[in-house]
Amino acid sequence: MGTRIAVISPAELVGFVNEWGTLPRAVEGRPPAADAVRAALADELHPVFAATAAGERAALVTALLDRTRVRPGLTEVDGVLTEVWTVDDPAQAERASAALALRHHLAEHPGRIGVCADDQCADVYVDASPAGKRRFCCLTCQNRARAAAFRRRSREKS
Repeated sequence: MGTRIAVISPAELVGFVNEWGTLPRAVEGRPPAADAVRAALADELHPVFAATAAGERAALVTALLDRTRVRPGLTEVDGVLTEVWTVDDPAQAERASAALALRHHLAEHPGRIGVCADDQCADVYVDASPAGKRRFCCLTCQNRARAAAFRRRSREKS
């Protein structure tokens, strides 16, 4: 029958990659994560956010789905048919959950993920803004980048 997978939300996925990923931790000056398995998975997911081409993102997510051998199914819950996802190897459950979150989000909102545009940050984000123009992971990074640009322009005028 297999192990059922709970698909995580895009926000949970972002939190996972930013908390456990080697690059986001290093850029922030934090030590490497103590859980090497979670860090490795976060490092495997980070390139999906960093990819700029839709085809590259699709290939990376498809490779994750293939690796986990996740498969869809249906079940009846209170008289309603509900989508379920399963894997045979329970060790693949977290990877499958993350891959499915990316698959679902990118299918509905192509191109609306990324890595923070601030030079001092490597955190990832999911763009849920109405305009779809997000470039920073948070307001702190956005403000820091704007202040740096202002200082740079001020120096150039002098």
